[in-house]
Amino acid sequence: MGSSDFYVDYNIEVPDVGDEFKRETEPRLRELASSHSDMVGAAVSLEKTVDTQSYDLYRVRIVLYKRPQDIVVTKQDPDPMVALRDALEEQVRESREKLAQRDTHRDSQIESVYYDLSAEEIYATYAKGWGPDEILEMDRTEIVSHLMVEEGLTQDAADFAADQILRVAERITSGEE
Repeated sequence: MGSSDFYVDYNIEVPDVGDEFKRETEPRLRELASSHSDMVGAAVSLEKTVDTQSYDLYRVRIVLYKRPQDIVVTKQDPDPMVALRDALEEQVRESREKLAQRDTHRDSQIESVYYDLSAEEIYATYAKGWGPDEILEMDRTEIVSHLMVEEGLTQDAADFAADQILRVAERITSGEE
């Protein structure tokens, strides 16, 4: 991702740390976005929430414009730089790890459709509530779409499952089973 593809908007209400905060924030955000295409920008806000003679407390709020879902992070700390560091990297990494885990589950689900289930088991699993005659009246594309949308299968897995469902439905109506 080029540097012009990533933008950062600032709303800093603390004048004495504004420039230092920006110098540390922008490189960190760009580093998180540099090797990934999921982040397109950010909005960063810094405000002093407690202002006393002996104690200050800062709130950092960051909205990362990230696919598939934006991330909103809010942290409070007496040191605005600590709040920034804590808020940023932990949340982005957790989000990316979750997505990676979800893909792993999805891959295992696809493998189970291809390798672990017989045609009859695929029929029993994914054709719930449909009668064999009803299935044979449906268009194959309609079955594939249903499997992708309702069951979360990929195109390949849905194609394979639809073929198996149609095959079993034909056997049932022809009296082979």
